[in-house]
Amino acid sequence: MTDIETTVRNLATIAAAKKLLAEAEAREKAALASQVTRGTNYAYTAAGEELGYATVPKPSKPTPAIVITDAAQMFPWLVETFGPEVIEERVVLTDQGRKSFEAYVLEAHKAAGSEDYFDLPGVSVTVPPVRDPAPRFTPAKNVVELVRGMAARGELDLSQVLALEGGEK
Repeated sequence: MTDIETTVRNLATIAAAKKLLAEAEAREKAALASQVTRGTNYAYTAAGEELGYATVPKPSKPTPAIVITDAAQMFPWLVETFGPEVIEERVVLTDQGRKSFEAYVLEAHKAAGSEDYFDLPGVSVTVPPVRDPAPRFTPAKNVVELVRGMAARGELDLSQVLALEGGEK
């Protein structure tokens, strides 16, 4: 097996481990919620070193949410109750207007042929630097089952993949 194949296989193993860890975490949090209604619980190693703690906070009180369904209908009441200073008129660019404007600006910028020259008051065009492509790994939908099978057949050592042996890197 090549180094690249080993690395990609390790990524598949890590993806499976993430899914299994997420499931285990959800299971343990549900168990904690069923056992503790509120408070903090600490975990320790056999030597008495603190590993961390889990908390169950007090429940939050729901707060009413106000939804304005039609502001224009409430304006007369607002002005009558609080005075004319509670409202303002303003011009807003519509979504379609923004799309049309951006298309025009990009075309004009392209036609100008240079980042240094673009003459439209109140508008600047910046071009971000090209980023180096970052490696990505997309696991198979059944990666957990596949990795479990590999582990059962002895095809991988999870402690080696996760660098559990030999100290921290």
